[in-house]
Amino acid sequence: MVYQKNFTTTYTINGHEYTVTAPALFDSNTNELIPDKELDDQAAEIARQQYRNDMGLLSPQDLKQYRAKVGLSQRNLAELTGLSPNTIALYEAGAFPTKANNRLLKSLIASDDVLQHYIADEKGNYSDELVAKVNSYLSNSDGVIESQNEQPQFTAVQLANWLRVENYFARDSDLNIDPLTQMKVIKLLYLAYGRYLAATRNKLFSSPIIHFQYGPLITEVHDKFNGQRVLDIGKPDKEAMNDYNLVSQDGEIVGLLSKVNEDYINYNASRLSKQTHRPGSPWYLTPDREVIKDQLIFDTFKRGVEE
Repeated sequence: MVYQKNFTTTYTINGHEYTVTAPALFDSNTNELIPDKELDDQAAEIARQQYRNDMGLLSPQDLKQYRAKVGLSQRNLAELTGLSPNTIALYEAGAFPTKANNRLLKSLIASDDVLQHYIADEKGNYSDELVAKVNSYLSNSDGVIESQNEQPQFTAVQLANWLRVENYFARDSDLNIDPLTQMKVIKLLYLAYGRYLAATRNKLFSSPIIHFQYGPLITEVHDKFNGQRVLDIGKPDKEAMNDYNLVSQDGEIVGLLSKVNEDYINYNASRLSKQTHRPGSPWYLTPDREVIKDQLIFDTFKRGVEE
């Protein structure tokens, strides 16, 4: 048996000492400290962040959030700054930047004017992809959907209602299937949105998706079903049935929703939250309560990663 309690350790980083008190694992019989990689790494990272603060070094999260804000991949940022992709990856994994690289990256993060000068002065030396992403950010648009000529055919609520009714039919034939919760239907729609965006460069629905404590939140669906944990115990209401019939006329959308539903039929909302909370996911890279950029979702799902 083991237990946790706070433990104080002193770390030496480049000649600087930092005393950290953080949870650690102990043996219940001997009360001796037990090595635990996750807890030990968390304590060490506290010391490393104290060192960054003292030295004025940017943190991995600073870099990730900047890329998320502008909509850049690690390779894009490397191209923009002249650093190697491996260097960017190391900094985001926790390595300390050199003084020169720290100064360069902090100046870029501090002011969009610097970013604008980069693109204006060296435009001919950058890839079309990078120039398009930066110009899209500077003009407050989202580059992956610039080619979209029509509004999405369905609202997020209509698609949620299709999933509600489909779940009702499934439960009618299989008692092992649980009713849909609000959290799960939002996560299924987010996954469908990502797949559709990666395949078509178009929005599946127009409702904003924001960073919320429990994962990507589709505001329109949350507002509609706010306060309802389980959406339907019995048969869904007339509005849901009408929306189901409407959406069912579009074979492409039905195919998309059916495939997402099938792929994640055995996932509950908690398991899906762990998937979208992974380090580097669009949710992870977006500050709390801010809109998750389509470019981030597109880049992630285009790589075949669903998080």
